Order: sequence, then C-alpha cells, then structure tokens
Amino acid sequence: MQKRKSIGKTIGIMLMLTVLLVIIIVSVGSYLSIKNLLTDRNQLSQQSALKTTLTNKDNLRQSTQKELSKLAKNSVLQGNNYDTQAIRQILHAVKSGNQEMLQIEFATFDGKLVTFTKVPASFNPRTRPWYKGAVQANGKVHWTTPYKDASNGQMVTTASIMVKNAKGQVGVLGIDVSYKSVDKTLSSLNIGRTGSATLVSKDGTVISSEGKSKYYTFKTGKNIKKNEAFKKLSASSAKSGKLTLSNGTMYFKKAGRDWAFAVVDNNDLNTELYSLIKVSVIVAIVVLLLEWLISLNITKLVKKITAVFLRAFENIGKGKYDKIKPYDDTKHGLALLFDQDRLALKLSEPDSDGQEFNQLAYDYNQMVASSGKVINQVKQESKNVADRSNSLLGLSQQTSKATEEVTGIAQVTTSQAQETQNSVTKLKDLSGIIKDMRAEVKQMTTRSQKSGKLNQQNLEISDHVNQSWQHEVTKMRELLQSMGNLNDQIQSINKIVAVISEISHQTNLLALNASIEAASAGEAGKGFAVVASEIRKLSNQSRESTKQITDIIDKIRQDSEDMLKKTTVSVEGSQKQTDLIDRAIGSSKNVFSINQQLIKDIQTIEQASQKIEQVQSKIQENLENISASTEENSAGSEEVSANSEEVQATMEEFTNHVGELQKTSKALQKVVDSFQIEK
Repeated sequence: MQKRKSIGKTIGIMLMLTVLLVIIIVSVGSYLSIKNLLTDRNQLSQQSALKTTLTNKDNLRQSTQKELSKLAKNSVLQGNNYDTQAIRQILHAVKSGNQEMLQIEFATFDGKLVTFTKVPASFNPRTRPWYKGAVQANGKVHWTTPYKDASNGQMVTTASIMVKNAKGQVGVLGIDVSYKSVDKTLSSLNIGRTGSATLVSKDGTVISSEGKSKYYTFKTGKNIKKNEAFKKLSASSAKSGKLTLSNGTMYFKKAGRDWAFAVVDNNDLNTELYSLIKVSVIVAIVVLLLEWLISLNITKLVKKITAVFLRAFENIGKGKYDKIKPYDDTKHGLALLFDQDRLALKLSEPDSDGQEFNQLAYDYNQMVASSGKVINQVKQESKNVADRSNSLLGLSQQTSKATEEVTGIAQVTTSQAQETQNSVTKLKDLSGIIKDMRAEVKQMTTRSQKSGKLNQQNLEISDHVNQSWQHEVTKMRELLQSMGNLNDQIQSINKIVAVISEISHQTNLLALNASIEAASAGEAGKGFAVVASEIRKLSNQSRESTKQITDIIDKIRQDSEDMLKKTTVSVEGSQKQTDLIDRAIGSSKNVFSINQQLIKDIQTIEQASQKIEQVQSKIQENLENISASTEENSAGSEEVSANSEEVQATMEEFTNHVGELQKTSKALQKVVDSFQIEK
C-alpha cells in the first residue's frame, strides 16, 4: 500500500530553517554589536591612555617648573655673589624631597658647576644644551630633548632656567627629570588586549612606550622616524585624531614638543569575537535540537488533528455523512498536553467560538447537516417520482387499450358506410326491377323489417360508440391533466436540483474561503489548504452529478411537453370526432325513421301502386342522402381511426418515456439511498 504523503516534513524543515535564520540574525547582530562595543571600548581606552599620558607628563613638567621658579627666587641666588656651598645645601634639600628628580645642578657664568655627580675636570656646563637653552629663554623654563641616561637607562629631560644675582651675574639652574612615573602610568593602562601607548618627542625619540602591541610597542630611547606610525603622525597636520595603520588603528595627540599616540592591533578583537562565535554555535545547536523536538511533536499533533478531518471526508466519499463528535473526556489541563491523541480530539472538536480547527469542525458538521437535509428531500421526491411514474405507466396502458377499441369501432363504421353505399347502388338499380317490386313486396317488407332492426342496432351501436368515445375523451383529458401534473412535478425536481446545485456552489465558496484563510495563515495554513482543496473537489463532483441529473430531467421535461402537446392535439381532434359521431348518430336516426316510413310505404304499395313512381323517387332521394351521410360518417370514422392510431403511437411513446422515467427515478432513489446521513 502506497504511503500517504504528509506536510509534516516540510513544516519541520521550514521551522528548522526559520529558527536557524533567527539564530543567524541574532548571532550576526550580537557579533556586530559586540564588535562595535569592543571597538568603542578600545577607542575610549586609547583616548583615555592619551589623556592620562599627556596629563602625567604635564603634571611632571608643571611640578618641575614650579620647583625651578621657587629655587630661582631663593635669596641665595639673589645675593651679590654665588655662594656654591650654600647653593649646594639648598639643592640637596630640594633633591632629597623629590624622588622624580634624578639630578639637580647649578652652573655659573664663569663655568663653575654645583652638582651631585662626578663630572670630568674639563667639563664645561656652558656648552651643554640645557645651559644654552636657558640663556636663550631669558628667564623662562627651557626643556631639553629627552635622552636616555647612560647610568640607569631611564629616559630623562632637563628643565633649566636662567637666574641673575644682585650684580647681574648669570647663572643657570637645572633639574634632570625622569619619565619613570610616565612609564608606570602607561604600564598600568589596559588598552584592549593588544594595545599600547607611546610618548615620543618631536624628533622621533621614544620617551615611554608600554603595552602588548606586537607592532607598535617600542624601546625607550629608540628613534622611530622610519616607523609607519611616526611617519603618518608627522605627516598629519591635525593636532589630534585617528589614523589607520597596516596592522592597527592609532589615536594621537600632539602637545608641543612631545607627542602621544595609542595603537590597537587589528587582531585585538579576535579573542572576544571567536569566543562569541563559539558560544553562538553551541547555542544554535542546542536551540535547533530543542526546535527539532518541538516541531516533531507539533507535526505529530497536526497529523492527528488532520487525520480526524481526513477520516470524515473519506466517509463522505463513501456516502457516510458522519459528524465530528465533541470531545468528551476527563483529561484536561496539563494532563491533556501530554496525551496527543486526546489533545488532537480536543483541538478538532466542533466549536463555533473556538480556534480555527474547532471552527472548521463546526462548519463541517453544519455542511453535513445541510447536505443530509437536502439528500433526504431528494430521497423523498425520488420516491414521489417513482410512484407517479408507476401511476402514469398504468394510465398509459389503459389509454392504449381504449384507443384500440376506438380503432375497432371506426373499422365497423367504415364497413357500415360501404354497405350503405352498396344500398344506394342497389336503389339506383331499383327502376330496372320496379316491375318485379310488387311480386317481391312481401319479401321487401321482410327485408325492410330486418333493415329496421339493423338500423335499430346501428343506433344502439352508435350510442355505444358515443358513450365509449365520451369515456375515452374523459380519459384523454384526465391523461392531459396527469401529464400537466407530471410536468409540474418535473419542474419541482428542477427546483430541488437547483437547490442541490446552490448547495454545491455554496460548498465550493466555503472551500474557496477556507483556501483564502489558509493562504492568509501562511505556512501554518497549508494543511487547511489541502482540506479545503478536497472539499472543493467533492463540491465539483456534486456539481457534475447535479448537472447530469439536470440534463436527464430536461430531457424528460422536453418529452413530457411534446407528449402534452400531442395529447392536447388529440383532445382537440377527439372533440371533432365527437361532433362527427353525433352527426352519424343523427343520420342513423334519420335512416331509421326513413326505414320505418319505407316499411309503411311497402305496406301501402298494394293500396297505392299508382304512387309507386313518386315513392321510388322519394326513396332514391332519401337513400342518396343516407349514402352521403354514411360516406361522411365513414370519413369521420376513418379520421377517428387515424387519430386513434396516432394516439396509440403517442401513448406507446409516452409509455416508453414513462418507463425511462421510472428507471431514472429508481436509479436516483438508489443513488440517494447510498448516502448514510447521521441525524
């Protein structure tokens, strides 16, 4: 047995694809969102590192400048002469109170130097950049280019200021400041996962550089003029901004002779993003497994629900109009959710105010009720048609027998006309045998008496023919009325068929509406669309059957109308025949009267032979009239015979049609009886 197809697999795949698409969208959205957040984080950390570095550097310089300005105003340096011993004591006290201060020195205009480190005897401070720069600054603090101290390897810069004593003698006070605090600050910063911050002098010497960047973390004291980062930094005319490097992204800020920049490598976000992708994949797998289990159960439930409707429609295809039963069980709530069979029955029970399946079951039961009512009506009417067809068949058989009797009477009338014609012929020959008349008067009298009896019999037969014909006319009129009633019944059948057709049309519209509702429901409504399609097929079959019934009934109606017309013509012809029969009876009475007179004349022949010629002429004239009347009666009889034969042929055809109608009604009743309607 071929396995039935199901949309369950399609629904499951669509649900899986839908969930997978949602997971992809969410994962991509999360990826982009987190990437933007991490990028913003790195950007903020870079900008914060720049600000912190420059602030720390500025604080170092400001504290140093403040100390220099304070020392420059000391009275020891403002006296008439520079007392090197006193100056040493003051410088020693200042140096001891400031750990950032690596060295402090004072150089006089004549080359003397007060310092706390050993210097060569030939050392001339006046040739040093810090001395020259201070003199040129003329009272302002001068900062030398940072350099790497050979003794401790730290980056150092010298801040110097020119002072004058009371005599106007020039001296230069200098302080060597270490960038160690800047290094500590930079090392404590977290710039992403692979970021670094660098403080560099304008000439490219690295003052401080700390971080995890593989490409942009430099050694202190190194000149990076040829490095990509410094080249782009030098080429930029902006004081601050963002630059894209081949291996990272750089934020920079230029502050005087010292520049600061922070760089994050391009692969800085890989770790977080890889972790996010890994988590997303795991979540996707788990969600897909859960969705697969859920879709599997939902698909089974939908199959069980649709099975209820499929069984109902299969029964309709077999002629069993069974309604869908309401759910009647003790299981409710959570217990019902774990029993799919009962849950399917609950979801598919008829309820006009329920969900879509409940409404579909309710409409299905309404359709069964309406169809059952119509089929019962058709069944009842088919029985009526069968009964009426049986009645018509009996009536047509009786009419055929009566028509045969009328034909026999017409034949007798024709024979009588021929005999009357022979009498006329014989009467014409009467002049030849008038001489023998007297000899045969007695014989003629006897014959006349016999003729009177025959005329009497003719009158009786004519009266019988008249009575039979009137009875036949009455039956034909009853037949005409029955055929009219039959035509009305056929019209009633047409109305019933129209009702069935309308129901089929409404069913088709209902199926179409169900298809539209299924289409509007999207993927969830494809199951409903299949059910609606089956309903529409059933409706189309009903419409085709109704059309066939309509064609058969139209044929019966046309035949009935033809028979009605022919019967009407027959009834009209029968009226003419009635008139002819009445005339024939009148003529027969006249013949009878003349015949009686003839008998009297024959009896008086002997007494009035002299008047024989007059009597002969009168008899001949009367016989000619009788002959004409008899011929006319004979013609009427022939017409009656012809009409009777036509009526008989029509009745035979009518009988055949009634037989076909009887067969059709039985077939229709058999078809209707095959439907089993649940009440």
